[in-house]
Amino acid sequence: MDAEKDYNLLSEIMHNANIGWWKADIQDANYIYYGPIASLLGLEEGSCISFENFNKRILREEQPHTTIRSFDNIQQTNETVYLLDTVKGPTWVRSKICMQKTDENGKTKIYGIAEIQDAPYMSSATQMLRQREQLLHNIYKHLPVGIEVYNTDGVLTDLNDKELEMFHLQRKEDLLGINIFDNPIFPKEMKEKLKKYEDADFTFRYDFSKVGSYYNPQTRTGTIDLVTKVTTLYDENHTPANYLLINADKTETTVAYNKIQEFESFFELIGNYAKVGYAHYDLLTRQGDAQHSWYINIGEQEGTPLSRIIGVYRHIHPEDRRAMLGFLNNAAKGMEDKFNKEVRVLREDGSHTWTHVNLIVKTYAPERNSVELICINYDITRLKATEAMLIDAKEKAEESDRLKSAFLANMSHEIRTPLNAIIGFSSLLPHIEDAEERNHYISLINHNNELLLNIINDVLDLSKIEAGHIELSPVWCNLSDLIDESCTECQPNVPEGVTLKKRYPATPNLIKQDPMRIKQVLSNLISNALKNTVQGYVEISYETTPSETRISVSDTGRGIPEEKLGIIFERFEKADAFIQGAGLGLPICRSIMEHMNGTIEVTSTVNKGSTFTVVFPCQVRPME
Repeated sequence: MDAEKDYNLLSEIMHNANIGWWKADIQDANYIYYGPIASLLGLEEGSCISFENFNKRILREEQPHTTIRSFDNIQQTNETVYLLDTVKGPTWVRSKICMQKTDENGKTKIYGIAEIQDAPYMSSATQMLRQREQLLHNIYKHLPVGIEVYNTDGVLTDLNDKELEMFHLQRKEDLLGINIFDNPIFPKEMKEKLKKYEDADFTFRYDFSKVGSYYNPQTRTGTIDLVTKVTTLYDENHTPANYLLINADKTETTVAYNKIQEFESFFELIGNYAKVGYAHYDLLTRQGDAQHSWYINIGEQEGTPLSRIIGVYRHIHPEDRRAMLGFLNNAAKGMEDKFNKEVRVLREDGSHTWTHVNLIVKTYAPERNSVELICINYDITRLKATEAMLIDAKEKAEESDRLKSAFLANMSHEIRTPLNAIIGFSSLLPHIEDAEERNHYISLINHNNELLLNIINDVLDLSKIEAGHIELSPVWCNLSDLIDESCTECQPNVPEGVTLKKRYPATPNLIKQDPMRIKQVLSNLISNALKNTVQGYVEISYETTPSETRISVSDTGRGIPEEKLGIIFERFEKADAFIQGAGLGLPICRSIMEHMNGTIEVTSTVNKGSTFTVVFPCQVRPME
């Protein structure tokens, strides 16, 4: 065969296939090109180009030296694809090293072929496959989950770097060859699923203290929480070939979840203690969730769907409900975004509590079918009670201030009246020679002395009682005797035409109570009746039960108008302003009864008379 003809034929074939060959001289740092590539570079056949000049012509390197990867070994193949600046413009070239030789002068020569590509991405099928293998290798190596591959006997044949890290190993050789069915920690039910080639997902805690002799980790303490997916890999004949296990360490997720749960429990505890509730609701999707205290604060059963509460508010007072529904309607239209109001919550027992409601539109996006609402409420019933108490205390302070002014005005008038009489008549006595007239003036002076003394005594008694200085000294006493003594003392003040009457039970009893305070009440009630009665009678009666005593003082006097019945026991209040007295007698009676845990009441008809009744608890026994 003619070698020259064969060479020419081979050159023609390579030229038609757009393939040339090249030789690289390592010592001289240059390439010698033959065939179509030499033409593209503007070189004559067999001409040289330096490494430096050639590299300057590379516009883009599409594929660096590729790798063919088995999971145990990496082998380099010197093949690359690059975009070359040629006389015909940018051209894609695929170049591959074929062999290396050393000549008789000791120079190293590298030989290869270069193929002109039809398009930028027309690399060979082999190169694309190698690209995919490299990508798969990178994924396998750097995937942030652990991967284990077992054969159908359960023997571990491969694992990735993440698996080494998770199970505290330095080399995969320390684990290869172990059998998954011997794993003391792997759940038994999962082993059964593997044997049946069933896929499964499960979660379990991997405890390194239970590894035993299964393998030798660097640490035998601590745990990790794993999410494991088990699947079977099949060959082209659909025959089971391998088990694949994917392990994800969810320890940090578990810790974070536990912290969230702990925070939610803590927030729930604080919310329940502080009576603060929170809810999240979408007005358009009608979906949401709420905290325990939120339900309580608006009187709803926990777990009730929010769509049956928000927009219904059946436990909210109708007046407050209208305001809340108006806001929700405006919020859905984008007209309002905040609501703040104290509302009344109707309870099942008929009572009501107070809740402060805050509604906030967090997201208004009807185009995405979302109007997100944040609902925060807190129980302010105690605050409302405190507010009411403060208002009441303020009103009482104002009333006390008013009463103090009234007290000074009344005392000024009441004390000045008898005092003027005493001073006036006393100054006349030295000039009166008639004995009868003198005696009359002395009688008037004594009468006004008595009035002044009574006023001062009443003021002192009321002051002591309201300051809490009153002390009760219960002893056994005869109530009939106390009434007799009081009537005797009041007899000089009985007007003409008025009879002072007494009515006692058929069988009198002894009672145990403070006789001085009872007599004080009797004297004030009898004195009050005599001042308001000009004809008829004043009658004192009493009756006892085993545990209490009832005393009544009735008269046929002018009576008390109905509008005055509610204030007659207040200080300085009198049915008739022209009647003598400071208006302290009845308030003193009420204060004494309150200290005895008793009551005082009045019934009256104008121009027909009045009846005052006191009732107080006491011990009762028959008289011996």
